[in-house]
Amino acid sequence: MLVTFIIRVHAPMWFAIKVQSSGKDGARHVHQMLIKSQYLSPKHKKIVDPVIQHNTYFAHPLNLLLAMMTDHKPHIRELGLQRVMKTGATNHIGQIGRFKVPEKLKFDALEYFDMINLAVCPISEPPVTKAMTDAELRELITMEVTPNVSFLKFPCHTQAVERCVKLVTEAAKTVCGQKSRDGFIHACIASRQLLPTFESKHDFSHVTL
Repeated sequence: MLVTFIIRVHAPMWFAIKVQSSGKDGARHVHQMLIKSQYLSPKHKKIVDPVIQHNTYFAHPLNLLLAMMTDHKPHIRELGLQRVMKTGATNHIGQIGRFKVPEKLKFDALEYFDMINLAVCPISEPPVTKAMTDAELRELITMEVTPNVSFLKFPCHTQAVERCVKLVTEAAKTVCGQKSRDGFIHACIASRQLLPTFESKHDFSHVTL
């Protein structure tokens, strides 16, 4: 059962995330996870579905809009961009929004933008598009091919984030005070950059023990 799950779900999703590692692809990866796990029996879906539901950060409206505005279908891009420009005009400057994981995910959604009901969800502008003008956003609608958006590239996986959390936790346990903690973190990062890296077995042949 576990081997089948790895072959049908885990391994394909791992490679998909590595190939398309941008944050704009996160919502599409979540939807593919829903599709690939549909083969599970009701007994096993009761185990897997709550885990997916608990980690649906990329099903949040902010990330759904980001995926929609970079979709290869022009009408999906137009729908997403219109929502982005509308929310950008109504947002209050200086207001901090609360990022909350969607409470209920549609596991039978045929498209990624249908995983939640955008019509009833509070929507705000994605932070990565705030630096883009309305003219730049409108240009994305008229493109006939998938747009190559120039906003900051954030990963859709959490390995780098988990490493940072681990380092910050170690700093908090080792030293006291914000300045000391920041110094500890910078020192650790600088030390790691000086250490040799081994990308293949060939690199080990140059090491003298």
